[in-house]
Amino acid sequence: MMEDYLLECIDSLDKAGTDPLRRKKTVQRPKAWSLLPNEWRALALLAASNASVDTPSIESGGGAGRSRIGRRGGRGRIRGTEDWLSSPEKALASEWSSAYRLAVLLVHQNRGKDWVSSLESQLDDLRKECDLGIHPVWEALAKEAPILAELGRFPVTEVKGPEIDAESWAVASEIDPQDPIQVRGWLSLELPFRTNSEQDHALHAIRRDLADGKPRMNMWLRKMKPSLRGLRAEGALLEGILLAASSSDQALEVLEGIEGGEIGVVAKQQARLIRIRSGEMTDWKESALREGEDGLSTAMRVAAWREAEHCGEVLSADELFRGESVLAEVDEQLPNPVLWQLASKLVTEDKFDAAVEIVEKAEIESPEHVSTALTLVSSTESDHVSQAILSSIPEMNEDGVVSVIAGEGVAIGTRVEAAREMLKRDSIRHTDLVLNTFVEAADVDGMLAVFEESPSLASVYPQRVLLCWHLYSSGDMADKGGISNLRKVALSSIEGSSKDPHLSDTSVALISLLDGLAQEVESIHEKLDSDGLRSLNEVRRALSVEGDGVVRETRINSLLESVGKANLTTLERRLFEALIVSLQLNRSSMDLQIGRPKTRVEAAVKSLGNLSWQNGVTMKTVRTVTDLVVEYNIGVPALEEWYRQHAKASPELQVVRAAILREKGDRLNAARAYKDAAGKLGDDFEKSSLVMRKALIEFAHSAGWNEAVSIIDSNPALASTVTSRFKLYLRTSDHHVAERRNQAGSELMAFAADQVEANGEVSIAEDRESVLEGLLRYPEEHDLPSEPFVGRVRAAMKNLSTVWTGRQSDVERRVMIELRGRRDPNEVTKLAMGVAEEDPFGGLRILEKAIYSNLLEEGQSETLKKTQRALFTSHSGIIPIKERRTLKGLSLKPLIIVDTNILIEALKDDLLRELSVDNLGSLDWTVERAFYWMLRRRSEEGRVVLHVPPAAEGEFMHRARNSQSVLKLFSDMYIEKSIWDDSIDDEFLVKRAKSVLATFDNWSKGAGRGDSVELDGFLTKHRDVFLLIDEQKRKIGRAPARTSINGDEIYPEKGDRDIMSDAANIAAACYADIGSVLVATRDSDFRLVSRALEEEFGFGVVGDAQQLNDRVL
Repeated sequence: MMEDYLLECIDSLDKAGTDPLRRKKTVQRPKAWSLLPNEWRALALLAASNASVDTPSIESGGGAGRSRIGRRGGRGRIRGTEDWLSSPEKALASEWSSAYRLAVLLVHQNRGKDWVSSLESQLDDLRKECDLGIHPVWEALAKEAPILAELGRFPVTEVKGPEIDAESWAVASEIDPQDPIQVRGWLSLELPFRTNSEQDHALHAIRRDLADGKPRMNMWLRKMKPSLRGLRAEGALLEGILLAASSSDQALEVLEGIEGGEIGVVAKQQARLIRIRSGEMTDWKESALREGEDGLSTAMRVAAWREAEHCGEVLSADELFRGESVLAEVDEQLPNPVLWQLASKLVTEDKFDAAVEIVEKAEIESPEHVSTALTLVSSTESDHVSQAILSSIPEMNEDGVVSVIAGEGVAIGTRVEAAREMLKRDSIRHTDLVLNTFVEAADVDGMLAVFEESPSLASVYPQRVLLCWHLYSSGDMADKGGISNLRKVALSSIEGSSKDPHLSDTSVALISLLDGLAQEVESIHEKLDSDGLRSLNEVRRALSVEGDGVVRETRINSLLESVGKANLTTLERRLFEALIVSLQLNRSSMDLQIGRPKTRVEAAVKSLGNLSWQNGVTMKTVRTVTDLVVEYNIGVPALEEWYRQHAKASPELQVVRAAILREKGDRLNAARAYKDAAGKLGDDFEKSSLVMRKALIEFAHSAGWNEAVSIIDSNPALASTVTSRFKLYLRTSDHHVAERRNQAGSELMAFAADQVEANGEVSIAEDRESVLEGLLRYPEEHDLPSEPFVGRVRAAMKNLSTVWTGRQSDVERRVMIELRGRRDPNEVTKLAMGVAEEDPFGGLRILEKAIYSNLLEEGQSETLKKTQRALFTSHSGIIPIKERRTLKGLSLKPLIIVDTNILIEALKDDLLRELSVDNLGSLDWTVERAFYWMLRRRSEEGRVVLHVPPAAEGEFMHRARNSQSVLKLFSDMYIEKSIWDDSIDDEFLVKRAKSVLATFDNWSKGAGRGDSVELDGFLTKHRDVFLLIDEQKRKIGRAPARTSINGDEIYPEKGDRDIMSDAANIAAACYADIGSVLVATRDSDFRLVSRALEEEFGFGVVGDAQQLNDRVL
């Protein structure tokens, strides 16, 4: 082949003339030049340069073709094209013809340079071989290059085509034309027909492209034009296969135009391969099941099975398995629908394990696929198939999703995801199916989503709404209103609703127990073993109103173990877990209420933290723990973390954070947290005011005077809920820190003068001194820091223009000197008795201060307590109760005046015990319920005296006048009317109401009412507060009964005013055994002006169990 290329180049010199440069350029123009190796090109250049023995150099005639070997810019050996000539050794070792080898040796011999005489024998051998005949090119070369003239004497033989078997070559053409490796191997074969240099050049370019490793086969069409186009016979097969390799549309036409012989057979199969690959299914089965291991057969099988989805053939499982095997050999798998065909056939044949293996490779795309997968899940419980179903749910059509939701044996988690998907698609006709699935899975978020989409369902499925109320754990605090409204609808609809078939008797019983009224508890008991049942009953009895509140940890653990072992549905288990959490919350709240011992309180706080940290903690638990934090000021870090993750913008987060900071001693930042929370509670005036009051107290304890004063100045409504003395306390301390001491003194003196004038007395120094002496005791009486306020009061007292020095203050200073010196109780008694001659209360105060100074031994303090008690006994008839509240040493009992709302709460709880099948009452903990329990407990302990004033008694008996009116009090829980009617009639109700009154009215002197106290001035002074209270009550849907003053119908109703008047009268009286007067109420009319009531009339207000304990313990 090289000799043909060389001959074509030499023949081009016929018209090149004699100019050496022109001849050199001419010899390189034929396509054959690019096909020649450099060794052969050297011979062509010898011809072009007419090389002779005298001028053997290829470079004769010019300097063209020289190049420098080496790096650019560096030194290198100058290399010419004569260096292309092969060395004698390489030429002899080559496989080229004898004439080529002889030509190379002759050039080297004639040059004489580096010629080795030992090569002479090689020359003779080559001459003998050439005598047998040589290619015509050597004769032409001898004519052009005299140096090789010897070659002209050898006989020239006729050039023949390649002796290649065309049929064998056609068989070798059974390749995959789109497989570069196969094409490369095929093109390396000798062609069965003679080609010209143009064709060889094109083929050479294609082979070189293949050799690069990244062939651009789509570019071959350009390389093939024109030399490899329009060929015939074997050439047409070459053309067709190359066109197919380049993905040319013309390949099919070329191949189908070939007929006859083996090349016709191969061309037909190549054309079929192209048609299959283009999606034509003619003769698909023949191709898919074709035998043979050649590249073409393999490609046809692979191509056919790749398109098996569209073949239109009914195939057996064995045939499909064969297709799977074919594609597996090329690391592919059957089209997804075909895999499902195979899986379905295997399922029909009960070959479930084999079907699972197939499905593991497939993706679910149609309802039919879902059906097959569901059959496998129910038959094999394959996790992989379940996961496949789960992951494909979003892409399923509606029928497919429905089949998953209703699928037998499908994991509940998968069914829930399908139900969620259906819910997203807003398909109303499947709402019941979706909701039932959520119920079965106890998926509260899903149930709530359905109710949110269709609120009317709350009246159809009221029990489901109630279980959501107890189990939902959404972190969005804004959801609270929505579920509360759903609960109201459910409670109003449950009476006429039918039994829910998807709720077991146990679930219904647990819901009723959690909701407050235990019914049909037998189904609950049946689920527990004996230890669990015993533990449940013991815990419930201990946490009932008549229980001791002591719950052993072992009982809780025993109940947990029993529930863990019980055979329960998912929903039943969730409800049992909620029951146990409720019991734990009740136990912790009870421990906090009792307040002792310290270890029990610490354990309660720890338990609340654990409950707040549980995964999926319910909103009911969060609300309960938050209420306890607010009431008892306990730090629960886990609850703070919950709010940070789920409701970081809520006021509750700041309240919880403030309690933690307060507990750590960081009271300044606690105050700021309370302030932030109060700002976020702006829509609820009562809560905002109570929290802001906490902020002011914390600012006082952290010397944040300026911030506290700023709050009062910027919140007029809040300022009206704070007493004038507290505002004076804050402003005086702020003035002192800011070094405005003259202003502090002036305001103190002005306050004293106002107080004297308000009492209708002459404004003399002695009276102002008395007021200032009272201010000295203000911080101590209210558990506030004494400095710098007391220091400023003392400075103001010194500035009074009088010779009267204040005997009591003088004696108090002498007592303190005595206590720091000799510590003689007799001397202290003598000094106190001296003051008591003119001011019995002053004498008692001096003894009180000495007793609690921490400067005396225990025996000495006890001696002074006896003296104080004796002094009080002799003067109790002239010391009003409102002045005794700071005399802790007397151990006098507080008188608690019980408001109507407390009595109502107690009556409701009493009736629930009557209605519940186990007589243990409600399980639900509330702040209101805890408050009345604590009142009752402290009364039974003998720590307090309870009294129901006539106004509260009258209102209470009016509201409890008949059973139907009382039933309306239970609007926040479900009570079956038939059970109510069977258990509660008017006669029974009156009996229970009187029993409640007897429980909360054990003060023997509490008969009748005293003179009415003038309240209008006090109430109008706090007009802004009552205006906001009135607005708040109306905003939440309660139209309050109000009284009118000066045309403003915003003030407390007559009954509340009567209670205020009664409390004021009692506080001004001198009952011997009473140490203070407190009104127990949850009414904001009392709570928001509580400090003002205490300052004005001498009675306090308690609104929860902790406030009660703070006053009593």
